[in-house]
Amino acid sequence: MSASDIQPAVLEGQAMSEGDESVTYLPQVAKGAMINLSGTVVRTLLAFGYTILLARTLPVSDLGQYFLILTIVNILGLASTLGLDFGVVRYVALYVGEGSFQKARQTLRTALLLGLATGIVAMGIAIIAAPSLAAHLLSETSQSVTALRLFAISIPFWVGARLFNATTQGMHCMHYQVFSRDLGEQLSKLVLTGIALAVGAGLAGVVMANVASVALAMLLSMVFALIVMRPARENRAPATSGTSREILHYSFPLAFSNILGMVLVWIDMLIMGYLGTATDVGFYGAALRVGVVSSAIFLAFTTVFTPVISDLYNRHFSQQLHLLYKTVSRWIFICTLPMVLLQLLFADPIMNMFGSQFAAGSKALMILALSQLVNAASGPAGYMVLMSGRSRLELLNISVALAINAAACFLLIPQYGVVGAALANLAASFAINLMRAAQVWFFMRMHAYNPGYLKPALAGAAAAIVADQAGGFIDASTGPAQVIALASMMLLVFLAGILLLGIDAEDKAVLLLVKARLGRNGTT
Repeated sequence: MSASDIQPAVLEGQAMSEGDESVTYLPQVAKGAMINLSGTVVRTLLAFGYTILLARTLPVSDLGQYFLILTIVNILGLASTLGLDFGVVRYVALYVGEGSFQKARQTLRTALLLGLATGIVAMGIAIIAAPSLAAHLLSETSQSVTALRLFAISIPFWVGARLFNATTQGMHCMHYQVFSRDLGEQLSKLVLTGIALAVGAGLAGVVMANVASVALAMLLSMVFALIVMRPARENRAPATSGTSREILHYSFPLAFSNILGMVLVWIDMLIMGYLGTATDVGFYGAALRVGVVSSAIFLAFTTVFTPVISDLYNRHFSQQLHLLYKTVSRWIFICTLPMVLLQLLFADPIMNMFGSQFAAGSKALMILALSQLVNAASGPAGYMVLMSGRSRLELLNISVALAINAAACFLLIPQYGVVGAALANLAASFAINLMRAAQVWFFMRMHAYNPGYLKPALAGAAAAIVADQAGGFIDASTGPAQVIALASMMLLVFLAGILLLGIDAEDKAVLLLVKARLGRNGTT
């Protein structure tokens, strides 16, 4: 059976038989991605507003300390999950696909038992080690030590929320994660932080607001996980002791990958704190927060696609998996490109929103935007490696990229400051995405590319040229209204270019799905 034989069935939502099974995933991925993208838009706006709030009210040095403390806590939290979040997604999807809800519930119980225990231990370590960490990375003041100890309280809640969200993700119920993570956590953090700053609580108040919002997110995600895994559902197979062994055998290698992966994301920030000042970290942290905004689009698609990879690969539906891999990769690139262009063209005005002094991070923002474009261009290659059971291979990928990033940071930061840290980030992105794409091709004989990539590339080039020429008549540096006008013009040209160049068959199917869904919603 060729890809052309599969494509009509996938696009039209008809049953496709391969190995006496029927699976149609493109509408499911499209629906889940739409849900996640709506959450991504809300979370991105709230996170951007939150960073502006902090930048406008806290001293830059305190903002830098907040970024460093948040980085430390996130690394400890991710380490505490022991890779179990990926294990939960994979095995919940597999067991539910087999009809064994009891095994799926056992997977969650095993993950929670180990993850929460490890999170409590990590919390204790952070509290004890706070003075030492502050001495090397922070300002070594009583304020920074207290803030780190307070933030450490959130680690067990952070782990719990991640595991419960992994459960609903494995059940293909993406809207619950939007409610808990994108709305519940972000809204509560913004409101509680605003109150804390209004009463003069400073950095400690900001930290306590973060802890409370993470606790709320865990509570919400737990309720949603209980809903989708309710005991009343029928089971076809009882849970066995092998259930726990399977998830542990798969997840433990990912514990190292998760730790190194989080360190890879934030290593430039940590080394900046070690080699530079808290003020430097404040400038770079603001640029990084804007630069990684487009990664939320990547996450919106991969969150939906991850359990699909596991299920299709387990069923040996390689042709449909390859088709979906190409389609999802192209969607990620199309959605990410305009955001990257905005950051490249309007870096100065964007950074000035945090305050005029933050223009020092404009060049870093442009480089970080290119780094995100590299990530988008490779598609979900890393998740293809992980969900096909090659977790040790992904550990190697992250280790190599981390070594490149760290070496480049120590070479470039002393001379180029925040720009050097951004260049190190870009070098690591190139390295890890090249390795992942090569491995997907070598082991699975799949790649993410087709001629459909040329259309958004041409549309993006046209949009950038129009925006650049319009900048001669509308000065983006004069205020947010001018930036919004130019950005809107660029996005309209980009969309018009996509439409004029033609929409691929898979994309038409998704648009028809959206139209049909909106039509049904309008009649209810």
